[in-house]
Amino acid sequence: GATATEASAAGAPDEAAQDALVRRFVASQSHSLAAQTSFAKAFGLAEQVQLLEAERQALSSGAVDVSKMKKSVSVSEAAQAAIDERVAAQPELSAESKQYYTEGLVSLIASAAEGQKLSGEASNFAGGMKNLGAAQMATLGRKLVAGAWVAKESPGYLKGLYDTSKSAMTFARASKIKVPGNADAMLDGLN
Repeated sequence: GATATEASAAGAPDEAAQDALVRRFVASQSHSLAAQTSFAKAFGLAEQVQLLEAERQALSSGAVDVSKMKKSVSVSEAAQAAIDERVAAQPELSAESKQYYTEGLVSLIASAAEGQKLSGEASNFAGGMKNLGAAQMATLGRKLVAGAWVAKESPGYLKGLYDTSKSAMTFARASKIKVPGNADAMLDGLN
């Protein structure tokens, strides 16, 4: 029989490809949640910190399905709205808050690094899904729901990650917070 690698190379995604794709999304999303947790700490958003930490915990424990991923995205989006509101006010940050913010930028860069890889893997997976015949779709389609969701959501997720990272770095520079040296190169890879 064909190995998993040969099957993926032939274009039809399998459960191994799906697992890898979901793991990549979870890795990027976990770093992103960590970044938001640090930003929320920097801005004194205690409630968001708790929600984000709980979500990160949930994402890293047990099997990850579509509903778990969707929930992490909605918690993340709500937290981002609260963070954006604070950023818009251009607050002066204490030394401790600046430290949290810097930690957030480091996590955001890690998320972007995973995001770069996610981009190609998601488009390969989506392309493979298009190659499935009706019979394969009937049997495989149900098994590949999580992968199909990640593939479909990835472009929007990555655009959001890029926009968030750009504005986080703009705020950091305006607030005289050190931006990691590789930040711009990482972001350019996402765009």
